[in-house]
Amino acid sequence: MSSEQQILNLIAQYTHYLDQAKFDQVGELFANGKIISPGTVMEGKDGVASQLSKNLQVYADGTLRTAHITTNTVLDIQEEKNKASAVSYLTIMQVDPERGFPLQAIAGGRYHDLFKYVEGKWEFSVRELIITLVGDLSHHATPNSIDLQTIEKSGK
Repeated sequence: MSSEQQILNLIAQYTHYLDQAKFDQVGELFANGKIISPGTVMEGKDGVASQLSKNLQVYADGTLRTAHITTNTVLDIQEEKNKASAVSYLTIMQVDPERGFPLQAIAGGRYHDLFKYVEGKWEFSVRELIITLVGDLSHHATPNSIDLQTIEKSGK
């Protein structure tokens, strides 16, 4: 599999695992890396898994009832240096019919990713989440886990 496809698979695996609330698997993707989001840095497998499980609402069906949609990915792969970077757009869709929350976009922004090639495979080094558009996050985040002022400042 090409380096490009391996990296695109990592980007996709993240969203699949996250939407399914498989926080341990998300953590595995960052065993040697970190996620930087507005007001939070999550580092390593356990740090990522713990913070996600603490900050996000998991529904009775075992999911977040979200679709993290990643598009417009631009890759810069420097194979000779064993490193790569990517910038992608992010749109988060969510629905919660039991609480009268219709399908809608709850956030939009960008991922800025750094990757490294280690022992024959690509892995995340850093994923920075920049939120530029904020909707109703009340069905996504646990109460008091997200500071909207921090999000608004980071997206500018």
